[in-house]
Amino acid sequence: SALTGESMPEPRTSQASPTGLAQVEARNVAFSGTVVLQGKMLCVVFGTGDETLLGQIAAKIRTARTRSSLEIQIEHFVHLIAFVACGVGLLSLVANVLSPRKRCLAEVLENAATAFFAQVPEGLLPTVTVCLMIASQQMAQRKVLVRKIDAIETLGCVGVLCSDKTGTLTSGKMTATDFALPVPTAIGDEQAAEEGLLVLKPHGCAGSGEREDVEALLRCTALNTAAKVDAGAPGGFSGSPTEVAIVVGCQEAWGGEAGGGR
Repeated sequence: SALTGESMPEPRTSQASPTGLAQVEARNVAFSGTVVLQGKMLCVVFGTGDETLLGQIAAKIRTARTRSSLEIQIEHFVHLIAFVACGVGLLSLVANVLSPRKRCLAEVLENAATAFFAQVPEGLLPTVTVCLMIASQQMAQRKVLVRKIDAIETLGCVGVLCSDKTGTLTSGKMTATDFALPVPTAIGDEQAAEEGLLVLKPHGCAGSGEREDVEALLRCTALNTAAKVDAGAPGGFSGSPTEVAIVVGCQEAWGGEAGGGR
């Protein structure tokens, strides 16, 4: 789970894996940081510390840093200002040398340096920092935590954030929100038919006891799951988050009798 995000255990074997298979997919390799649920094995250690898969991931996180578009644009702007400042300084130097009013070398250099440093945008750094801080405060009001202030510009461009694994960015808990039956039309005004499916809420299935297809659906759903009754687990069931969500949905539809029925 620490490496793949999956909640189900994966079997290991002593047989050699195919050549060219990724290390994380090899069945004959046990990874540091993972947990053995059952069985015994004799292993040969071929990597420790940064040589392990978790160590390699940590090293990539420490070293890999992509530059944001804001950082690239600011760097381009600074280079442009530096080019302009150098040009203005040289023009001022030439103008002071060729001026009819004769000046000493110290005055010529002073005027050229003044023209050069006048082009430096001293307020650029505090202006950018204040703008990023305001954006960070606005994101915090929307319950978005920003670890690095330079990531605000990238996060500001995000419209939709998708996560494909429960337990990676979530609490590891899933919930069944609907039950669907393959019927051509809906029965009753409160039941909506979507694409030929009779969609029922878990709490609404209890009132549909007269329908044999609903009872059959709930019975088959509760029996064909790998979740186990566990009084010490949250919700009374343990196992895969998907399986637990299915059984809890049936329990809600039956009024709390799914565990006893199994």
